[in-house]
Amino acid sequence: MEVSNQISQSEQLLRTGRFAEAIDLLTAILAEDPSDRQALLNVGIAYTEHGENDKAIKALTHYVADDKTNPEAWEALGCAYLRKGEYPSAETHLRAAQELAPDNASILRNLSVLLSRTGRGKESFHTLQRAHELNGSDYLTTYALALAYLGLGDRENAQSLFEEMLAFFPGLPKSLRDDIQMKLVEFSIGW
Repeated sequence: MEVSNQISQSEQLLRTGRFAEAIDLLTAILAEDPSDRQALLNVGIAYTEHGENDKAIKALTHYVADDKTNPEAWEALGCAYLRKGEYPSAETHLRAAQELAPDNASILRNLSVLLSRTGRGKESFHTLQRAHELNGSDYLTTYALALAYLGLGDRENAQSLFEEMLAFFPGLPKSLRDDIQMKLVEFSIGW
């Protein structure tokens, strides 16, 4: 199979959450050509999503050493540090991503998580609201915003977003759909 087709296949695997398969495919590409930049970026993202944060950091650090202009690489690097609980490094990398792509909803959502975990709830909430304004079709952002409203005691806005998710996101993962339905049941009985 041609390398460009393998890269496309790896990206499809990433989109569908098949991270281990993507890693296998991408490491095979890199074994043949260690200079393949797209394979390096994709394997870094796959490692991040698969929870192999140390490997992700190595791959992505190598990537950004040569290309400091890719916000996706900076975001993935920030997420790997975030998942390791290394918040100063996570913030450095997520802010670098934000500087390159200030209106990227995914970057803002991840930055919001960092801000929340570091005790900056108000800034986290406003960042998450902005992410949702930019991309209301991202169910992860919508879910996070609904939980943020719930955390603030704003059940009305939380319920509205949960209902919106069930109506407009038919492809929600089953566990998330079940969680939302349970929250709506709890709202209906006054919990």
